[in-house]
Amino acid sequence: MINNKIKRWNRITSLMIIFILVAGFLISLYNYKHLDFTIYINNARVKLEKEREQIERGIYPETEYPYIVFDTSGRVLFATSEFKQEKDDTIVVDEMLQMDRSFAKQYPGYQKCPLVLNNNNVCIGFVVYLLPRSHVVSDLHARNEVLSFLPIGIGIILSIILLILRSIYCNLRILKPLQRISSSSQAIIAGNYDIEVLRVYDNKLQANEIGDLTYSFELMRDELKAKQISEQAIRKSQQELISCISHDLRTPISTIKAYSEGIRDGIAATDIERQEFLSIIINKTNLLEGMITELLEYSNAQLNQMDIQRKEVYFQSYIKEITRELRIYIEQRNIQFECTYPEEDFIILIDQKRITEVLYNLIENSMKYMDSAHGFIQLITKREKGVLSIHIIDNGIGIRAEDIPYVFDKFYRAEKSRSSNVPGSGLGLSISKYIIHQHGGEIYCRSRKSNGSEFWFTLSCI
Repeated sequence: MINNKIKRWNRITSLMIIFILVAGFLISLYNYKHLDFTIYINNARVKLEKEREQIERGIYPETEYPYIVFDTSGRVLFATSEFKQEKDDTIVVDEMLQMDRSFAKQYPGYQKCPLVLNNNNVCIGFVVYLLPRSHVVSDLHARNEVLSFLPIGIGIILSIILLILRSIYCNLRILKPLQRISSSSQAIIAGNYDIEVLRVYDNKLQANEIGDLTYSFELMRDELKAKQISEQAIRKSQQELISCISHDLRTPISTIKAYSEGIRDGIAATDIERQEFLSIIINKTNLLEGMITELLEYSNAQLNQMDIQRKEVYFQSYIKEITRELRIYIEQRNIQFECTYPEEDFIILIDQKRITEVLYNLIENSMKYMDSAHGFIQLITKREKGVLSIHIIDNGIGIRAEDIPYVFDKFYRAEKSRSSNVPGSGLGLSISKYIIHQHGGEIYCRSRKSNGSEFWFTLSCI
């Protein structure tokens, strides 16, 4: 497409140049042919009139100008040496009277000035003078001759200007963008996606194939850059995952190993001690199982392969069932639990299993960072303008303001000094955020250090 357009513009430019040159040549030729020599020839005739009268009487005077005298039959009566003719030679009358190309070549810089010889008003012959052109043609006429060739000169200048403009246009609008695309391509090959191609001229995108090519190339570069950033983030995430898995799995595995060795070595001598050791091993095994499950879910979320099956659910039946489960789960930890929800019933489109998982993640997160002896968790649901919001409020240690933007990031823990004592993989809130987003909702956090936290998320009602 671009090549065809360039060829088309080249053809148009060539035709314009040919037209300008031909038109200039024809105008110059016309002007030259129509130069009026008559007035200058008449001036010369006046100047030579006295000499002509002498020649008519048969007297051939010496003059400053070469001349030849011949009768009507072409017989030479007299000729100066410049004509290289002898007396009684025969010449062609018409050729001698006319200014032809052979004469101009033989006598460069001279102009013929033919005069008629009469005897009693009867033509008896001719005299032809060779006058230097400068003596016949005035300076004004010389300028007119120059001006007659002005159109062809203007045509040549216009053609040169047209070629220069065409070259500038091709350089600015075609070659430079292509050079930038080539430079950016080489940079992309080297792994640098930051070299932009200039795509805008005077704040307007070029409305041609080069503009389209540049725009498409920029889209491609942006996509490649985004993929590069994504790949870098994935590699960083993988490194963080390996580091965090190693850190979080080390403690329960070490505990399981220590208590297993204690049973093997007879440290737990009584049945009660062995049961206590086995109970600790089972708890740590359950913790490992939960962490591995979270890692699997996080991996599926990263690959967009987490199974989300949304179905129509009556809100009242769901909230009553889940709060009953949560109450038992929370109060077993000696933490107070309170639940408030609207009395009217309505339908929500959710994956019950995944939303329940989100609630457990938020509740579990609240219980990790509170004093169980004085702990309090409140679940509040609200419905406004077709949007259901579910709030989890606690009286735990709270979160610093500078940490709130990162609480939903994977492996992030605001209480870094206590992270080794807090169970879990650090993926629960990140997984919860993914699940809520897959439901078309949003999840938020509001907290103050030492004043508890509030997490809530939104879901659309049908």
